[in-house]
Amino acid sequence: MVAVTCYLINHNYVNEVQTVAQLFSPGNCFVYASTPPAQYPSGYIVETYVFENFVSAIIIKDGNGIARHNTYFCELPLHLSSRRALMLAVYHALQNTIGAYTPWGALTGIRPTKMVREWLENSYSHEKIIALMADPFCCTEEKAHLALKVAEAEIELTRRIYASQLPTPIGIYISIPFCPTRCAYCSFNVDHKPAAKDIEEQYITKLIQEFPATVQRLRELGGKVSSIYIGGGTPTALSDKLLEQLLETVYTEFPSKGLEFSVEAGRPDTFTKSKLGILRRYGVNRIAVNPQTLNDSTLQIIGRKHTAADFFRAFDMARDAGFKCINTDIIAGLPGETPDDMHRTMEGIVKLSPENITVHTLAIKRASRLNAALERYSLPDAKTTETMLGIASAACRNAGLEPYYLYRQKNMVGMFENVGYSKPGHECLYNVGMMAETQTVLGIGAGAVSKFVDLTNNKIYREFNVKNPEIYVERNK
Repeated sequence: MVAVTCYLINHNYVNEVQTVAQLFSPGNCFVYASTPPAQYPSGYIVETYVFENFVSAIIIKDGNGIARHNTYFCELPLHLSSRRALMLAVYHALQNTIGAYTPWGALTGIRPTKMVREWLENSYSHEKIIALMADPFCCTEEKAHLALKVAEAEIELTRRIYASQLPTPIGIYISIPFCPTRCAYCSFNVDHKPAAKDIEEQYITKLIQEFPATVQRLRELGGKVSSIYIGGGTPTALSDKLLEQLLETVYTEFPSKGLEFSVEAGRPDTFTKSKLGILRRYGVNRIAVNPQTLNDSTLQIIGRKHTAADFFRAFDMARDAGFKCINTDIIAGLPGETPDDMHRTMEGIVKLSPENITVHTLAIKRASRLNAALERYSLPDAKTTETMLGIASAACRNAGLEPYYLYRQKNMVGMFENVGYSKPGHECLYNVGMMAETQTVLGIGAGAVSKFVDLTNNKIYREFNVKNPEIYVERNK
């Protein structure tokens, strides 16, 4: 593995520099220093400076300067921060030397719609926004239009959140870190060892004990719950007894009548009529049934212990149980998949008429089984993945679903994006508040993150719970 040395002069934007540099040197490790040496090491060097009114990125190879890009703050729309300006400078310098296919251009590492919302709220025209996305940010026209469409939806849905007559609407996230198996691409903090069932009972007991502190936090913030989201993991991997124990407590502590109440049931192999009945009894009104693909051979490769037929059966069970808002997740870029596979998957899902479809791009997580044995998997290239995303997007739009939230992750195949599509009126407000960072969310449980959003001062800060469920239980004894 090649080391790329990054010199940070007059600043400490480590993550920002690395995020952009990884686009052009994927898989490499990065070494940082604050002062250039008397003699440069061999290989690529990224030398960055932050001055009072401009930033600078210099690319050096084998001791010779081969590119330099300066970005002046006054040239940027809304005089963007030095952090964003530096990312832009590093991007242009590396694109001019190494080069890479980057559909989101220099917007890597930030939420693209957040910047577009800022422009819209400052009365920038659609034409000006599209032009800015192209120059200086180097987005493709397709991604620019997608970002604009989603940003407009996020603004409207945020208005809906804050028009709820609540003093301060706050989302609640509850983490259930258990799954029947671990998918090859997964790096979440999930316990998937069936023999350790006692840990689930201990975990639910400790999780419930965390609720009173969250209720007190709500009071301190002057807030009221606007949405509840139980995610994981797979919440329906719990036994009927534990699932009911959890939901009864949620219903008592956060009365959910009339609230948006979502459960990421996810895995079709965990669905039973009794569990669906429990969810309905306690006010859950949104549920996810996630196939990821309708190709059985791919499901085996990625470690999902269910078939496409199991997905169809689970979806029908959810409808029969009375769920009128169902989400399905699919992933573009899975091992061995082709555009034809995506066509078949979208054709099968669209026939079911789900209210939401979330189209993910495969992300190769550092701690995943996929990453540990990457040479064993045949992954579609960036262009093929882009074709698959186009197929999924067209199928969603033709079925009357429009994009309403968007986020990106590190190490995504082709550096693309995840997009939530919805039929009008069925958008998940929790997802918008969380992903667009327009609403405070309080997290409960192992791996949960509380995100405090100060819209007045445009500030966000986070509190993290311990990730491992066993450590979570031990610490809460």
